Amino acid sequence: MRLSQPGRIVSLGLAALLLLPSFAVAQKKDDLPHPKTLPDLQKAMKDVLDKTHIPGAGVALVQNGELLWCGGFGKADVASGREITCDTEFRVGSISKSFVSVALLKLQEEGKINLEARLQDVAPEIPVKNKWESTNPVRIVNLLEHTAGFDDMLPSEVYNYSDPYDFPLLNVFQRYTEPEDVRWPPSTRMSYSNPGFGIAGYLIEKAAGKPYDLYIRETVLRPLGMNVADFPFTDANKAQLATAYDGDPPRSVGFPYIYLRPAGDLKSSPGELAKFVQFFLRRGKAGDTQILKPESIVRMETVESTLAAKSGLRLGYGLANYTEVVGNVVTHGHDGGIDGFLSTYRYMPEQNWGYVVLLNSTHSYQAILDLNRLAIDFLSKDFPKPQQPAISISPAELEKFAGYYAPRSPRSQWVAFLSDLTGGLRIRVINGQLTRSSLFGSPEVMLPVGKNFFRAENEPEATSIFLTDSEGNMVFSCDGLEGFGYGERTSMAWPYARLVLLVLCILFMASSLLFALVWILRKLFGAMKDVQHLAVRAVPLLAVLCLLAMVFCFTKLDWETGKLTLWTGGLFLLSLLFPLLSLIGLVLAVRVPKNEINGGVRIHSLLVALACCVVTLFIGSWHLIGLRLWLP
Repeated sequence: MRLSQPGRIVSLGLAALLLLPSFAVAQKKDDLPHPKTLPDLQKAMKDVLDKTHIPGAGVALVQNGELLWCGGFGKADVASGREITCDTEFRVGSISKSFVSVALLKLQEEGKINLEARLQDVAPEIPVKNKWESTNPVRIVNLLEHTAGFDDMLPSEVYNYSDPYDFPLLNVFQRYTEPEDVRWPPSTRMSYSNPGFGIAGYLIEKAAGKPYDLYIRETVLRPLGMNVADFPFTDANKAQLATAYDGDPPRSVGFPYIYLRPAGDLKSSPGELAKFVQFFLRRGKAGDTQILKPESIVRMETVESTLAAKSGLRLGYGLANYTEVVGNVVTHGHDGGIDGFLSTYRYMPEQNWGYVVLLNSTHSYQAILDLNRLAIDFLSKDFPKPQQPAISISPAELEKFAGYYAPRSPRSQWVAFLSDLTGGLRIRVINGQLTRSSLFGSPEVMLPVGKNFFRAENEPEATSIFLTDSEGNMVFSCDGLEGFGYGERTSMAWPYARLVLLVLCILFMASSLLFALVWILRKLFGAMKDVQHLAVRAVPLLAVLCLLAMVFCFTKLDWETGKLTLWTGGLFLLSLLFPLLSLIGLVLAVRVPKNEINGGVRIHSLLVALACCVVTLFIGSWHLIGLRLWLP
């Protein structure tokens, strides 16, 4: 998943807390400077913050395995004027997952857990439903590679409104069971799931016999020299914690508690995370201490469990560690996002450099994309950037891959309809070259670097692969395309027909609003005294107004989405009222005597009611009728 964030899906303020896994590849700007010196880089980074109106950023650069520079730009707290420094603490969101994976690998080296073990055998108390358990069991490694088939968090599972901060993890999984219903055979595709890492944190507790955060503190954080970093809010990290902001001008968003703490609640500074980067560059060592074996570091960086990885695609999500193309360079690392904070760390062991960027605002994702590109461009400036050579494949062979690929690995099931409507890919052969595009987008050339491996023109190696699944379906899997990780080839007719049908429905429903301006005014001025069956006009209009109100409620959802509020309660009631009014409107339009109503009015009302009923079928198939976001 890229920027699922669901890219602020339906304007949810909680999208930031979906603990963004990776967003760097979304960036395709080429108007950034190319700094050659450290002062040039610092100026360029400050210019990005000024341009995007971000209060502050903490940055650490590692070159030749050593700390080159660590510091900050802007304010840790706008009101007091406190500056960001190398030691300023940030909530680093999903970067927390990398530490969970290190801890589990450490436990595996100690012989206390086996990452290939079945989750059902290790922790049968976790309520996982997997109808493929006999052939594709959920293994611990699937949790760490996001290949268990789990859904992401329910809206009510995100924020902890009333329970203690250290609410037991097992209680979370037993209260919120829906995400652990496996949606497809495990070990086939990657779909980002915070609950999976919540479970991983619980497994640390079970294997180590102590709280996950205590084990990580004792065996990872402190041995690395990360002396303030911690998962809980402590006196030490509170004193250094930057204020979390959103918006322009910046407004403080506080530090809300979350349930799935192992998945995203680490607090750390750029200086501390630089030591984590060095830990990877030194293949598991901190000073003279070998914290993790080199082979365990390599395992973190290696994707194994997906169909694409098994077929030879190198790039992807390892054990909470991306191997992906950023800035035309293959790097490793992780990103994070939580209320008021965006974060990233990246490193390249072959060239012995890395960096950390931490922001105390979620106002602009573009800011961290630009800072990523600037850091990579500067640190890799003296190294070659080879590209895997393209090979020749005949147009006839390329045609075997052509078709429409529908997305089949949604991160959040309750908003999967958004990617289903617009997230598919067209694969076509144009002028003898394979291309990819959205339904209405411009085609982008895909260069073959193997019989079924492809890369974009600016990518160094294969980021895409075509393969067949166990049922013989042609599948497209891609690491280098924003928002699309796994798709199955299907008919192109339905995606276009569905959009055309929805557009027609919207036009008919919009016409009811324009028509209403006329007949309501006429009614108010007494020009419709003898007109019968006003309900035939009014009920479809009310249905349309309900749908508009539903959309408005969606735009008002914020960090309290998991609570019963005016907007979540309104969404629930309106999602029930709209189908009811749509059906009543259709019945009235069909049953009204033809001689008692104007023929044009009857036909128009019938078409509007039909349009509402068609939309009802769509929202029903998307499981949005009776949507209760505040319940587990």
